[in-house]
Amino acid sequence: MVTENTNGQISDEDRRTFLKALGVGGAVAAGSASLDDVRNAVTAGESAQLAQIGSDVRADLTGSLDAAALADGQAELASAVSSLTAAAEQGLPAAEQRAEFESLATASQPIYDHLETTGFFQSTDAHLPQFEPSYLESAVSTFVGSEALTEPLASLGLTDGDGVDLLTEVIANAEELDAYHWVASEEIPRSQIEFGEKIPPMTKAASFGVLAWLNDLDEHLWQKQVLLDDGHYGDAVWHARSMAAGLQLVSEGAKAVAEESGRFSDEELSALLTTGFAVQAIAQNMLPKDVYWVTEEMRAPRN
Repeated sequence: MVTENTNGQISDEDRRTFLKALGVGGAVAAGSASLDDVRNAVTAGESAQLAQIGSDVRADLTGSLDAAALADGQAELASAVSSLTAAAEQGLPAAEQRAEFESLATASQPIYDHLETTGFFQSTDAHLPQFEPSYLESAVSTFVGSEALTEPLASLGLTDGDGVDLLTEVIANAEELDAYHWVASEEIPRSQIEFGEKIPPMTKAASFGVLAWLNDLDEHLWQKQVLLDDGHYGDAVWHARSMAAGLQLVSEGAKAVAEESGRFSDEELSALLTTGFAVQAIAQNMLPKDVYWVTEEMRAPRN
């Protein structure tokens, strides 16, 4: 049986750093902490920056999003993640190419399409700032401190330690994300980049990247299976689930705006969206390193 391989990327030291960043270092056992453990220990402060971002996004998008369509998309996505987890027991494809990751992309497509056509990406891109480590720590602390915000992770089976590991990756890779993978669109020197005008909004790029990677994974695993082993496959499953989780979180924020119920504060809405986009971006950065760029030391043993 193949399970998601998070041990290679996430160490107890990473988990301790995550807990320390949230102000609960020493209060929770790093290796066995669950989201409930962290939530019960964290004390999140108020953030005027997060509140303003959430307010601006809500003002832009109220009345343009369809809560029912987003809920249907979330249900399809959760079902596809469950099927992927079950299929993972088969390990690498041997007899023929499978379509388990493509199926996850197919389930994600309606959510992406709805967010694109309603201007969601343009609004979130305009209002979300550069993802500096201190900003991400504030957003993740607010996110994990609310049981309602973390509920979408449970629908994907990311509970207990898996949920903590998902958020640990955000904090562990915050500096790299800030330096290389998330620049606020208005700060991109488009005039200095060939085809710079073609660069999409960062939030749109994060979610579209999820679809692009998922649509490619099945073929890559099939064609390169001689180089890969069950560890690489476990990494692929983990990063695919992470990307799906990020999209699920983002769509939860969009659905909350559509419902106009006020079930999330402006600060919570911003934390939810920031965490969701960060999870998507980080998983896309880690996937090629773990599954595509296979060095001689990483490759499966030769027969």
